[in-house]
Amino acid sequence: EDDIEGEVAETVYQPVEDRLESEEAQAKKKAEGEASEEITYQHRSQRIAFTDLYSVYRRRYQLQHIALEFYDVHRNGTLIAFSTNAEREEVLTKVLSSPLPNSIFSSSILGGSTSINYKKFMSNLRQKITSQWVQGRMTNFDFIMHLNSFAGRTYNDLTQYPVFPWVLADYDSEDIDLSDPSVYRDLSKPMGGQGRERAIQFQERYEALESNYMNEDEPPPFHYGTHYSCAAYVLYYLMRLEPFSRLALSLQGGRFDVADRLFHNIGGSWKSASTENLQDVRELIPEFFYLPEFLVNNNNFDFGTTQTGKTVHHVTLPKWAKGDPRRFIRINRQALESEYVSRSLHKWADLIFGFKQRGREAVAALNTFVHVTYEGTVDLDSIEDPIQRESIIAQIQNFGQTPSRLDRKPFPSRNVVSAVKEKSIDFSALSSLAALTPPFCVVGAPHRVYLRATMLDTCRVGMIGQLDSSVGDMCLVKGQLVGVGKKCALILPSKKYYRFGGPNNGVSVHVAMTSARHREVNRVLSIHDGMHRGLINVAKPSLNGLWLVTGCVDSTVRVWRYDGQNVQLQATLCGHEGSMV
Repeated sequence: EDDIEGEVAETVYQPVEDRLESEEAQAKKKAEGEASEEITYQHRSQRIAFTDLYSVYRRRYQLQHIALEFYDVHRNGTLIAFSTNAEREEVLTKVLSSPLPNSIFSSSILGGSTSINYKKFMSNLRQKITSQWVQGRMTNFDFIMHLNSFAGRTYNDLTQYPVFPWVLADYDSEDIDLSDPSVYRDLSKPMGGQGRERAIQFQERYEALESNYMNEDEPPPFHYGTHYSCAAYVLYYLMRLEPFSRLALSLQGGRFDVADRLFHNIGGSWKSASTENLQDVRELIPEFFYLPEFLVNNNNFDFGTTQTGKTVHHVTLPKWAKGDPRRFIRINRQALESEYVSRSLHKWADLIFGFKQRGREAVAALNTFVHVTYEGTVDLDSIEDPIQRESIIAQIQNFGQTPSRLDRKPFPSRNVVSAVKEKSIDFSALSSLAALTPPFCVVGAPHRVYLRATMLDTCRVGMIGQLDSSVGDMCLVKGQLVGVGKKCALILPSKKYYRFGGPNNGVSVHVAMTSARHREVNRVLSIHDGMHRGLINVAKPSLNGLWLVTGCVDSTVRVWRYDGQNVQLQATLCGHEGSMV
């Protein structure tokens, strides 16, 4: 862990050179032979400047408190597992004692604190997040993601992937009415409690194990031998997308699992997890609420044929999705944000992250799992037998990990507000609903009110040489609507715009709005030639104006840093197979 004063870095292992030279020929030959067997590859190193660090979280790795996860200002995460907890804490202390001007910790430093109490900071942050959700200022999706993060779940560890609930129970109807409570899953019960007959069997299993439980050296009784989240379940859902496809192949020894056991029908997966299969109590993953691509086999993998003769290809959707993955994701997300789920979500949080996760409350709620899945039950360092140690690690990796418990008391319920009251409007509720309203929708009534045009205007900025009146970028700045031509992109902070698509294979920077410094709209401020080998046909700056991403007809994507005068190349991405659009 070198150079930690300026950057957070992974260790780079370089080729090992011979250290000794023997005077005797035989010893020299032996030394050369040993050197040739050394590992000579170099690991990739990733560096994050402290000025680019947004947050850092304590994480578990194989149920041990030895990992940290770093997020940069672009929300890219890097998970690092250390050898010991002491090593991790040493690095965390060093990072938190450094200047972090763009991080979530900066407010504590600006407030006069000379050091950051990580545990207290995270506790206060979680209370703040929970309060925002309770007051209706945060979506259910965002709240669940925050809970997952606080509990140690991350996209960077398949064994601790973010867990989301099944929210709907109707996957057979032609149409679905989200205002009907009967179409929803009971969020007060775990998946094992959704079907009454199966729940009785799980309870009987627990009682049988409990009756044979003699001393603390034996595994304690449990309801479920499987978990609601594990690496295999994540790959089960995401097997149509890379790199998860290759990971699924690796898990199954180089071939996909038997077709009947693959994820091919959403309704069938719900029935298996809720009522039919005693070995299946799995929940969902976040992609069910924002990523339709994981439901489509665009890579044309051969998943085989089921026993009924059905070829496994795209995922079979509920009838109410009308064969459209985007429609399914949209309706599933609407269900997650519905009034019914908003009123009940805290009950599910109690099961997964709260007071019903362990102990007597968990037993009463039919919510206990194999003991090795819980935090604090396994100490790998104390296991001297290598075979037993590997066995425990295999169980942790393959059978799931229960999230860290966040609270020993019930989560508060959400205050569900509505602005539209029969024939009146509750204006006091509008501020709470503003953050949850989709773009171009009316706050308080996004599905009931229709907009009508009150003013028509023609875009005049960045239109030189353009034959039609198409607008490429548009924004409302301090009450003034600013639009630019179709081959332009606004730089909002500096009131400028990029123009691209010219024969110089670069961009030019122009004035978008008049100011004390620049009084002439469309004036050229700078020209940057030869940024690509061909025409640039797409460009998009970041919200802060410091970054620019350009796409070329030769299928390359390039990332640039703009300092107000010059553009500097930061990266070239070559993974696309066609022209950028």
